[in-house]
Amino acid sequence: MVDIGPLTEVSIPLSDQPWVLVAGILLGSVLLSRALEWGGAYLLGRSPRWSETSISHVFIDEIRIPLHVSIVVGGILLSLTVLESISSTPILVKVLSSLVVVLWMRALVRLGGEWIDVVNAADNEYEFSPIFKNSWTILLVLVTVSMLLVIWEVDITPILASAGVLSIVLGLAAQDAIGNLIGGISLYFDDTYNTGDVIVLEDGQRGAVTDIGIRSTTILTRDNIVVTVPNSVLNSASVINESAPQRRKRIRVPITVAYGTDHEEVEAILLELCEDIPLVLESPRPQVMFQEFGDSALRFELWAYVGHPFSEPRAADHINRRVYERFDDADITIPFPQREISYLSAEDERTDEPPLQDGDRVAEYVEDRDRG
Repeated sequence: MVDIGPLTEVSIPLSDQPWVLVAGILLGSVLLSRALEWGGAYLLGRSPRWSETSISHVFIDEIRIPLHVSIVVGGILLSLTVLESISSTPILVKVLSSLVVVLWMRALVRLGGEWIDVVNAADNEYEFSPIFKNSWTILLVLVTVSMLLVIWEVDITPILASAGVLSIVLGLAAQDAIGNLIGGISLYFDDTYNTGDVIVLEDGQRGAVTDIGIRSTTILTRDNIVVTVPNSVLNSASVINESAPQRRKRIRVPITVAYGTDHEEVEAILLELCEDIPLVLESPRPQVMFQEFGDSALRFELWAYVGHPFSEPRAADHINRRVYERFDDADITIPFPQREISYLSAEDERTDEPPLQDGDRVAEYVEDRDRG
């Protein structure tokens, strides 16, 4: 039997082998980060509230890297403490701390943006505007810069002292930018429009809102032209929102027929042809309004609803084409303005008879027609 002696004689104290302890700390930090990731994913996956929304997956994806890096960096800093060399490597500590701060800032920007999108997509009374995404990003950037200054031991007292003077100068120089920012916030609280709405500006420009930023709002016209309007201008001008309170819009198509046409037949034809046009909504039902007795025609107006304001030109085009075809089949005349021009020749001017007035010419025309 071999005598190996007491266990204390063959054991290796960790204090004599600090690198073994450091390796254990680093390995433990990696295993801890993995365990937290798997445990968090498991708990979130079992929660019905989180599993029904896409933000849960974004949450797991975005915090994975910052979480791993933070725990590993913590293990590295703890290892440096064990090795009693943390005071000799201040640059490394600052770099690692800055890396953690920047990674968490990036993750929070993404998570905040996704949360705003989820709330904006919900059917709530108030909708979040994209302007809050930009505000959230600016806030996090300012906080991150402040933390980095503290980490790198930058004295911010002179910066704060000069910030007051700088703010006054910037306030005077950036009045328009500040006005646009305040205008964007006012537009949000007034709930004037949202992304995707069709609006008409005060100068007549019409288009769909594609982006609402801190400084300006961008709209895309039907001619595929991008128009950028400062928020301060929109806040002080009248804006027509054709998509509110609902996206459907009523169109008005004028129709004229000759005198003597049966108005009930005209109404029946117009209502019937609307049923064959897919762009015209069945509810609310189309209506035909007898507007007035014109100079040479009976004037009607067809009221119909379309699902989107941009569908108005195409729907009117389809209606006019069908009206022309159906009226032609039903022998209904679409009148056009007619004018009778009378002139006097040189021989007529030499006669002693006074020139005929408009009423005399009409009377002679009626007598000639009756004799014919």
